[in-house]
Amino acid sequence: MRLPAVAIAAAFASGLLLGLHPAVARNAASSLLLSILFVGITVLLLSGILFVRIGRLVFAVGASLLSWAMLGLLGVCIAEQPRSADHVISLMERGQVPLKMPLRWHGHLRDEPARLPWGYGYEIELSGVEFEAMLHSTQGGLRLSFTPRPDGECPPDLHAGEEVAVLTEAKRPQVFRDEGAFDRRAYLAQQKIDLVATLRAAKLIERIGLPSPTIGTLLAKARKRLRDEIDELFAGTPQVAGVLRAMLLGDRSFVDRAEAADFQKTGVFSRARCGRLARGGPRVCALLGGKKA
Repeated sequence: MRLPAVAIAAAFASGLLLGLHPAVARNAASSLLLSILFVGITVLLLSGILFVRIGRLVFAVGASLLSWAMLGLLGVCIAEQPRSADHVISLMERGQVPLKMPLRWHGHLRDEPARLPWGYGYEIELSGVEFEAMLHSTQGGLRLSFTPRPDGECPPDLHAGEEVAVLTEAKRPQVFRDEGAFDRRAYLAQQKIDLVATLRAAKLIERIGLPSPTIGTLLAKARKRLRDEIDELFAGTPQVAGVLRAMLLGDRSFVDRAEAADFQKTGVFSRARCGRLARGGPRVCALLGGKKA
């Protein structure tokens, strides 16, 4: 039973390695290459089904393994696709959108606002930004945090899928500076977050559109209800509630502010720090909980 799984994994890994070859990586954005891969995978799948029906199992296995290898190659090519010209990072690199001043960002909420220990968290799928009295179309993700004051007003009641406009000074996440430090930019990039910002006042975010409900928004509301129920059941043990939200709902908000310390405790940084402190000998690495790099 294990042999087919091993063969599939080996074929898929071979496709991944082939996709990392410089000759292939240079042409990863080629529409011709992507089209050939899609057509080839389809042909191989249909051929495998045909071979199974006529009893040619050896040919069916070969077609299946080739399709898995091409799937791995296709995955690498898709992952290497360049950012679009209107992506917020591309606009920033070309100097078309400065990030050293407050701008009015437009977009829609990816999920229900998260209730955090220090306030509220919003994830916005950007659609535009106002600059020089013009609305420029843009793409990307913005994570917005808001800490209400005791005597201040509460933010508006927003929900997933609603179009919003927020006036704030956005910036890129902290960059990886030290090999033993937490790479926050890479961590947020995995969640498709390109910019982070802090909302200074509740009135600086407003609802500008009410889209019709979709399956995604309904699922987001259901996830929010489950998060609230978990928080109520484990109100006395917030760490347990955070782990349950992460395991059951994929929620990562409980590591948003203290992720570096939490990951250090679990030894995620051990390998990087051992590489930096290798001259301290094996004993130093053993104390850090990892192996010498």
